[in-house]
Parts: sequence; C-alpha cells; structure tokens
Amino acid sequence: MHGASRRRTLSYAPRRLVGPALLAALALLATGCASGPAAVVSSQGPSGSPSLPAGTPLDRPVPAEVANLALVDQDGRTLTLASLRGKTVVLTDFLTLCQEICPLTSANFDTARKLVAKAGLSDQVVFLEGTVDPARDTPARLLAYQKIFGVAPNWKFFTGTPKDLAALWKFFGIYHEKVAEGSGPPPTDWLTGRPLTYDVSHQDVVVVLGPDGHERWLVDGTPDTSGVTPPTTLAKFLNHEGQQNLNKPSDPSWTAADLVAAIGAVTGKQIG
Repeated sequence: MHGASRRRTLSYAPRRLVGPALLAALALLATGCASGPAAVVSSQGPSGSPSLPAGTPLDRPVPAEVANLALVDQDGRTLTLASLRGKTVVLTDFLTLCQEICPLTSANFDTARKLVAKAGLSDQVVFLEGTVDPARDTPARLLAYQKIFGVAPNWKFFTGTPKDLAALWKFFGIYHEKVAEGSGPPPTDWLTGRPLTYDVSHQDVVVVLGPDGHERWLVDGTPDTSGVTPPTTLAKFLNHEGQQNLNKPSDPSWTAADLVAAIGAVTGKQIG
C-alpha cells in the first residue's frame, strides 16, 4: 500500500507554498497524480537554461532547523541538507520494501544520474532517497539497496531518527503512515526472505533544491520509467500494482526526462 495514488488526499499533506506555485501545488495534491497537460505547470529556468517541465516551480528556502537535521546515509555517516549547499539536490521519499512505486522512482533516478554524469555534472548534482520506514531501513539495508543499482558517490540513501525524519517530511509536505499488510499471504522481504508484517503508505514526491538551498521544483505522483525496468531483485519484488505501474502506468506524473529537464533548469546547464 505504498501506492500513494490510492491514499493521497489534500487533507494529509497540504503544501505550504507562496505565490503562483501555491494553487498549482494544491491542485496536484487534490487530484492525486498529475496526468496530462492539465497537470503541467511550466516556467522558464535561468537565462539560457531549459524550461521547467511537468511539475510545480517554486522558490522556497529550507529553514536552518530542517537543513541541519542530522540524517544518516547508507555508510553510517552523518548527512545534512546544509552540508550540500552549493549543489543541486534531487530529493525523494521512499522505503526499501516498497512494491508499487519506489523501485520505479529509483530507476528514473538512475537514468537521470547517468545523464548528469555524461554531462560532467556529477560533482554539482546529488541524488537523495530518504526513508519513511526508519524501523526497518537501517544504514546496512540502505547500502544493500544501493548496491542493487550500483554505487555512485552522488547518489545517497538516508535514514535518521523517527523524530528527525518526521520533521523533514513534514516540512516538504510529504504524508506517510504505517499500515497493516493487506489480506492474503504476506509478501517476503527481498533481502531476508522473511514475511513482512506491515507496510508504509506515503506520497511519492520528488523535489529539486537549488544550490542556494531553496526548493525550486516538485512533482507528486507515479513515475513513468518509459520502458526502463528496475534491477531484477526489485522488479521481481513488485506486486501486481507495481507491475502495472511499470508496464502501463494509468496516471503517470513524470519521467526521467522531466527530472533531467528540471535539473537542467535549476543548474542552468544543458543535460542530455
């Protein structure tokens, strides 16, 4: 039930934005996943850079109390958003035991990361995936998930204390909730083979932060991998809904190309 598209409503996580982005972001959350031209919000990026793609452009600073939250990456090292000032940061929420959406988001991150590397911008752009399931997503488990895709210095996975993670996701307006597994035999953990006892329902949000530490772009909804399949371990772990999202998403909001365009607009660089 990670399927945020089935549980995402405005009352769970209203965005606290300003200016024209407010109405656009609220419209996105009220309708669940963005789909089609009606859900697209575009604006010009820095001079000479691409326009922002499907999603919501905005300009909102991340306050010090959020930027300085002490998170822990897959190698057990302390990580803060403040420590990444000067870089463009691509941030999403996820959990390693997601069967519907998260592996597809990671697949799009992988595609975008490779294009960023090809453009020679790996030292300027950092990809972050932060858990909404700190009880299970230890640094060791995050490292195992990272290794499925291949280790990259600018692609990090993080956890933290429940309190700090709750503060982080609250600021970014990301709803998440621990829920019971559905009826029928429980799925088994792809890493341990043990049956799962609970799930975490959450919104699927991607945020791009500028080098100045401001939120610059967000998109909320189901990723379209455009035919790119996650690594075998995670592809096999997808449930029926996950397979549908992979093969024929009914309400896709964004693609890797959209994400790359957003990164290009924020960095002012041509990518891909």
